[in-house]
Amino acid sequence: MADASNRILDIHADYELAPHMVVFSHGFGVERTARGMFSDIVQALPENYGYVMFDYYDVTDKTVSISTFEDQQRMLLSIIAWLSEQASVTDISLVAHSMGCIVAALAQPPEIKHAVMLAPPLQMNERTRDYFTNKFGAEQRGDLWSIPRRDGTTTIIPSAVFIELSGLEAGKLLLDYAAVQPFALLLPAHDEVLGETDYNDLALDENISAQTIDDADHNFTGDSRSVMIQTTLDWLTAE
Repeated sequence: MADASNRILDIHADYELAPHMVVFSHGFGVERTARGMFSDIVQALPENYGYVMFDYYDVTDKTVSISTFEDQQRMLLSIIAWLSEQASVTDISLVAHSMGCIVAALAQPPEIKHAVMLAPPLQMNERTRDYFTNKFGAEQRGDLWSIPRRDGTTTIIPSAVFIELSGLEAGKLLLDYAAVQPFALLLPAHDEVLGETDYNDLALDENISAQTIDDADHNFTGDSRSVMIQTTLDWLTAE
């Protein structure tokens, strides 16, 4: 499947149109192709499946500047609205990772056939702030935090975003979303980013199909990547 780099409604995006579309909602502080997760799923999509990978944030060279959750919701809804207007598109599905799951739950996008949530965070508390601000090389400059990342990029986070995060009830948001959009919940057995998280309330919900992937970390690296991809494809292609 060939990639097409372009823009959708002035949003940086890679996409290819097909009857069955998959929209990807990426995580906090990274860009659309981070860790290769979404790109690997795209490469495995069957015939007649297209995709949209887009950036929630302003990405310049190797700097990623975080935007508000309001702006992220607007972008996700705009992408899906644009796709629904394309004559060649018959249905739209969603794959979200980490904080991208929370954006999807906040936005509750309409007209979604299938949704897959990968390793969503549930605790929007000081742990989130500490995870980023305690990284080696993290530096505060006024109201902005500069955070170096493993992939060589630098993430710029306004202090106000951490306050915004602390007010989110992620578990409730996901349960509310499941009430209007059943989804698959894929969990890593060893999440080094989120730590031990109690997903019992989500796993017991009748509208959520939960599965834990052995030996997986937060980004489903190593051998767990292929398991995550196949499980995601099984859900996306279900009738």
